[in-house]
Formats: sequence, structure tokens, C-alpha cells
Amino acid sequence: MEFKLNDFAGAKEVRERVFMQEQGFKNEFDEIDSDRRCIHICAYENDSLVGCSRIFPSEMEPNTDTIKGKWVFGRLAVLPEYRKGGRGSEILAESERAAENAGATEIHLHAQCSAMSFYERSGYAAYGPVEFDEHVEHRWMSKKL
Repeated sequence: MEFKLNDFAGAKEVRERVFMQEQGFKNEFDEIDSDRRCIHICAYENDSLVGCSRIFPSEMEPNTDTIKGKWVFGRLAVLPEYRKGGRGSEILAESERAAENAGATEIHLHAQCSAMSFYERSGYAAYGPVEFDEHVEHRWMSKKL
């Protein structure tokens, strides 16, 4: 799998298909997407778009602590035709590397509760209450790098 950093066009395509069309989210895009500090990561196989994620320093996230080295990961999505092959784990690992290269010492994410076991397998631990993001339950998770 090949990765492209700062590929918002690819990320937008994946996020529209997965989060908006498939999962029914309405408010998928925000001001973080256009901030130069946000890193959009897209995965490709044989020049075909597979999935995406984004990472950014915590000071960009509303209602989050600003701590040096704290980064936020999110918007991990894999197109349906590429699921169940470990690609989500590869995108997560590449995102962690990119965040660490940018100075991250820890990563936080707001996981859909149905995906928490996926993140736990990669070393993330849950904290805080269950919260709704639109119509889907989420919970914060974190990992030291």
C-alpha cells in the first residue's frame, strides 16, 4: 500500500462515501480540514484509493486540552471494497508515524463505540464518558507513542 500525505481531495472522496452516504453523517467536514497543520493521509493500492485518515495537533480540537505533543487522530475510513484485509490498521500505523514525525508523543481519538476493539488491539485505552457525535456513540481513547 502507498500513502500520500496532505491529500484532501482523496480524503474527501472516501469520507463522503463512508461517513455521509453509508453512515448518514451530515456534518462531516469542518474548519480543521482546511487548516495547514492538519495532515490528511490517503492510502492507495495499484493507484486505487483505499482509505484515509487525518491527524492534527490538539490545540485545533475544540474542547480539548492543549498539551505539547498531544495530537488528535480521526476520520479513519476504508472503502467497502477494501475492508477486512488489515488496511485500516495500516492506515492507523502510518498516521501514528506521521504524527510522531511531526512531534506527537501521544495520540487521542474519538472512536465510534463499535470500533473501540479495533483501536484497543493497537494499544489505545478508553477514557471519559460515551458521547454522541450526531447519531453515533463515541468515546475518547488515547495512546502514548
